[in-house]
Amino acid sequence: MDRPSSTSSSSPRWGLAWLLALGLTALALGVLEWRWRALGHVPGVVDSKALWAMQRDGAQVQGAVPVLLLGASRIQAAVDPALLDELAPGHRYFMLAVNGRYPLAVLRDLAEDEAFSGVVVLDVEANAFLPRFADLQQPWVEYWHRDYTPSWRWHRQLLTHWQQASLLADPRFSATASLRHLVRGTTPQRDYVRLRAHRGTEIDYARTDTAAARAHFRKSLANDIAAWQALRPDPATWLADIAPVFDWAHRIEARGGRVVFYQSPLHGTHAELWDAVYPPAEYWDRFVAASPFPVLDGRAEPALLAFELPDDSHLDARDKAAFTRAWLALMRERGVLDTGRPTR
Repeated sequence: MDRPSSTSSSSPRWGLAWLLALGLTALALGVLEWRWRALGHVPGVVDSKALWAMQRDGAQVQGAVPVLLLGASRIQAAVDPALLDELAPGHRYFMLAVNGRYPLAVLRDLAEDEAFSGVVVLDVEANAFLPRFADLQQPWVEYWHRDYTPSWRWHRQLLTHWQQASLLADPRFSATASLRHLVRGTTPQRDYVRLRAHRGTEIDYARTDTAAARAHFRKSLANDIAAWQALRPDPATWLADIAPVFDWAHRIEARGGRVVFYQSPLHGTHAELWDAVYPPAEYWDRFVAASPFPVLDGRAEPALLAFELPDDSHLDARDKAAFTRAWLALMRERGVLDTGRPTR
């Protein structure tokens, strides 16, 4: 009589062991997810160059006029691309702003992109035009040109869906990081800035100490201001250094595109500190007078200045929809956005 092999008799046991292990793993991960959510954490998209590159692809969108939003954290927090898509049929809005980095490198890249003939909205301030800051977003541009591939796009799309659904997709809440927190008895700081898949941000100041955030921001800015005062050129040199920026904008408009310069609103101490370094009459006002392109100055528009900026610089998420509507209304009033231009 043939004996059953030890391999065949143990296979069901191994199968049950694997199922049990998978079940326990899923349970443990579920408990971690529940624990972090119970402590007030919510899923959010983690930014990356690949996510930015997906927005950069929008420059070649078909069937609509692409409107590329360039700048840094202020326009990310204030203007909602998804809402603009609804409010401006025939146009598609793409967020290319990068937190803490001026956007001139992206404008230069778009000027060199012969396939682009859409609209650029460039959120800048006087400091943004210094030549030493022209390449701050160049690493994102180079990633899109050299490293970004369809496979990375698919990977980023899947990762974005996962991050929207689960905290565990965020490296701060991964299984390893969670175990580390459990051992140490710590918890990640509750984030009050949430990134969306379109790379717009939502800042919920109710989730933080607004007064402390404002004080910290002011102290940080005051330290930066001291350095920037030493770097600031005289008004004539500063204005002359903007010539290449105008040249890039002219190249885009020569292909049928459009470039709009925009300055976000500021309040309180933040505005006072900036004006001490760059007196508007000597710098920004001279730029507006010299610009061959439309300029919307949010610091001079009552409709935009009416919105509260809890840290004197950024908008609260609760006001984002209303601000976006007011912003688009001003752009339309100036005749620079959504003016009936035929779709591509």
